[in-house]
Amino acid sequence: MKAIRLSPILAFLLVAVLFLSGCKSSLLVRDTTIKNIIPIFEDYVGTHNYKITYRNDTIGSYRLSLGNVYEPEVSETTKVKEITKQPPPKNSNLPYTAYEETTWKTVSVPGHYVEATARVNITQQGNNVLLVIDTNDAGGSSLDDIYDYIRGFGYVVDKK
Repeated sequence: MKAIRLSPILAFLLVAVLFLSGCKSSLLVRDTTIKNIIPIFEDYVGTHNYKITYRNDTIGSYRLSLGNVYEPEVSETTKVKEITKQPPPKNSNLPYTAYEETTWKTVSVPGHYVEATARVNITQQGNNVLLVIDTNDAGGSSLDDIYDYIRGFGYVVDKK
């Protein structure tokens, strides 16, 4: 059996992707209708002080503003080192010549506030209701507790 070993750089990139990307989750609420779930969803939004900035009840599409989130300063420096080697001409006593050029590039983004948002789609699937929640980078996993909130009303909820 072969063991797969991740390089430290690859491991760092995987962790960064998990933390920097938004969160998309799906919940399946068993044996109910959209008419029963929408009031619970609206109550959840109100009790968490979120705002519905777009709604289309006909197709079950919503956009939420979750508030502003502070993102701290990020600074990244890259060093590029280039060495050009020139061998001496044949049959000469000239020394081997090398030129070195080092370039530093720094990109800095100051700390700032970003609006955390989420898109929610609520659709009927037979006897069940599917909630698809997609947050932006700043929203992260802000709506993960809706699972317990809906279960608190006595519904059976599956995470997909």
